[in-house]
Amino acid sequence: MRRIVRVLFLSLLLVCPACERGRMFRSRFTMNVRCPVCGIVFERGIGEFSGGMAINTVATSSVAVSGAALAFFTNLPVLPLILALTLVSTVFALWFYRHARALWAGILFLTGSVQED
Repeated sequence: MRRIVRVLFLSLLLVCPACERGRMFRSRFTMNVRCPVCGIVFERGIGEFSGGMAINTVATSSVAVSGAALAFFTNLPVLPLILALTLVSTVFALWFYRHARALWAGILFLTGSVQED
């Protein structure tokens, strides 16, 4: 259990789960194919990025739904709330993109789908 938590935590910090030193991203939206330190391949298959997209979608939807719950518990006007939720959801999705992809790479590492060549 400690290993799982450590790997997922390192992934959220955008650090290689295998060597715990390499960076997973070389720029804001570009993930390294391999770890610059240990050489592990982060995503082997063509469609493996879709898991990160799913994590990002669920997290962004959770933020939006919890924000929408404000409409039921406060007297905030609906139109400004919708505009604010749109802005917050968009910014959150863009910010969380790298973390979601890295988290998915960490999950792939834990399941044995990601290994050194």
